[in-house]
Amino acid sequence: MMENKSNAADSENSKAMDSNPSDNTVSSRIQIGPQLADESLEKGKITSSTNDLVKPFTEACHSEAANVPFDRFTGPKVYHSPKLWHLRVSVIEAEHIMPGHRGPELVRFPEFVIKVQVGDFHLSTAIAAPSSTRSFSNPFWNEDLLFAVDEPFVNSLQVTVQDRIQSDNEIVVATGKVLMDTIEKRVDERPVTSSWFNLESHHGKSGDKNKASTRFVPRIHLRVFLDGGYHVFDEVKMNKSDHLIGVLYMKILGARGLEPVQIKDTIGEEQPVTNAYCVAKYGQKWCRTRNVVDSLSPEWNEEYSWEVYDLCTVVTIGVFYDRRIIENVDDDDEEASSDDCIGKVKIRLSILDTDRTYTHSYPLLIMLPSGVKRTGEIHLSTRLSCSNVSNMLLRYTMPLLPMMHYGEPITEGQRTNLTNQAKSMLVSRLSREEPPLGRKVVEYMLEDDMWNLRISKANFYRMMGVGSGLFAMFRLLNEIRNWQKPAHLILFIVILVTLMMHPKLIILAYILYIGLAGLANYRCRPRHPPGIDARLSQADGSHPDELDEEFDTIPTTRPDDIVRMRYDRLRSIAGRFQTVVGDLTSLLERLQALVNWRDPRATTLFLVFCLVSAFASYVVPIRVLIALFGMYWLRPPWFRSKSPPLALNFFRRLPSKDDCFF
Repeated sequence: MMENKSNAADSENSKAMDSNPSDNTVSSRIQIGPQLADESLEKGKITSSTNDLVKPFTEACHSEAANVPFDRFTGPKVYHSPKLWHLRVSVIEAEHIMPGHRGPELVRFPEFVIKVQVGDFHLSTAIAAPSSTRSFSNPFWNEDLLFAVDEPFVNSLQVTVQDRIQSDNEIVVATGKVLMDTIEKRVDERPVTSSWFNLESHHGKSGDKNKASTRFVPRIHLRVFLDGGYHVFDEVKMNKSDHLIGVLYMKILGARGLEPVQIKDTIGEEQPVTNAYCVAKYGQKWCRTRNVVDSLSPEWNEEYSWEVYDLCTVVTIGVFYDRRIIENVDDDDEEASSDDCIGKVKIRLSILDTDRTYTHSYPLLIMLPSGVKRTGEIHLSTRLSCSNVSNMLLRYTMPLLPMMHYGEPITEGQRTNLTNQAKSMLVSRLSREEPPLGRKVVEYMLEDDMWNLRISKANFYRMMGVGSGLFAMFRLLNEIRNWQKPAHLILFIVILVTLMMHPKLIILAYILYIGLAGLANYRCRPRHPPGIDARLSQADGSHPDELDEEFDTIPTTRPDDIVRMRYDRLRSIAGRFQTVVGDLTSLLERLQALVNWRDPRATTLFLVFCLVSAFASYVVPIRVLIALFGMYWLRPPWFRSKSPPLALNFFRRLPSKDDCFF
């Protein structure tokens, strides 16, 4: 960085920054806090004293960047995501709508569809169902359409009434427009009144002599309002609150061992280099560091801060290669000017201790069609400060989402559609900033919910890992039952008899066991926030064809034989899943068959067993019954039969609805 001219200039700049702490300029936001500065000073990252502030300026330049055009050099930048709203359009009914085809050679019932468009996004209703109580010119829908819109509201709401003649032939019969400035806003569950809007009929245009269709003005009945009570998802679920609980400070120190992207000719010899910058995102705030030119170990030493409203959230840090800084690419060519992804790190705030500085290096991994690749590591210093401990602990008992998500929930299909709209608007907004964040950068920083086989396998193994403790307990009980561990058997019998003699200790012992298990795991707690785990993601053992399918576009661009092979593989996987679901459903249906008299003899036997069990439990104390059952279950192996138990044989013979299928 350029040398400071004098100590007086430093003091003046420091006073100017302190006098306006709320300024949104980059120079006021990027500074080194005292604790992080001490930590970085010990690591040898900065050489100034801890009382001085590092003040980068957007116009500053580095000595390494002497060969970089000035219009392509980018300094640090802070971006803010736009405020997003839900635009709810309830299409109720319409009046005086004339069909698109009125020729005498064809008599048909019109199939009216409403198409609503906001900006580049459009949604359509279903075909209006015919009704014996309504005229065909007064269709009825009563359907809700949801859009995601951003501030400021510059687009208008376009309403189009179409008559679907055929599946690929739709005739526009009426259109209308609703200005966004006239739409009502709400942030709670209060009802919003509906209104009638006049439409412009397309009959009577283009020299149509028949004016009978334009005698009445067509109109549509809509309930339109901006809904601010929901959280619009542009990535994974992120909660917002009105109570500030802390501030997250993160200093992006640097990176080491980055993958070279280009070859630079220096004094007759070729040297692999890269032009890297870092992007950090948390909530609605995006931060981009300056570019470091021609270095495989860049050092940024820039600190950013975010207000924290919920600890159950994630901050994402990504490293990218800037193509615009050296290469002569056309900025209008999105594919050529898009920056390459080097890797990213995600840190969950809930695993951070408050007021503790974490200085750690995280590996940078990227998924390629050839497999997972390590592209270097990034050095971060993170600290979470807490302003109110009571609010922080109270957040764990509050709902994860705003109350509107529970009072008037939206469907999963609507949420997916809104997420895609929010991502597109965010990409469009950040690509118009200066310096711009390209589509590839934004989409890489956000989460992608597209299905792929690798993630499905990873989720399956995660589920198996979570249930490994339960499976281990069942194996231990089976070994105890088979008398393979005499010491454990004696201890189990003593505990069983003690709990039967003192039933009040059962709940106490269970809670005490869970508490002691938690205390025993305290010494195994993570010392540093974990980064991306390639083994957990099943990235290091995936088949090449699975990776190629993951990087395929929609619609697919692969040959027909490869698509056919993947389709057959997907059918095989879905068949196994179908079998598991069918077995589980049959199990539940057999439980219902105990009392629904589908098998009269089995239901009679079960009812007799229930009467005998009720009489036995009334006569014999329950603790004695449990003790007798435990002793019977622990009987020596030589007193057991190899055939399945009687109860299991009876249950397997109960009927299910499998025989009702084709």
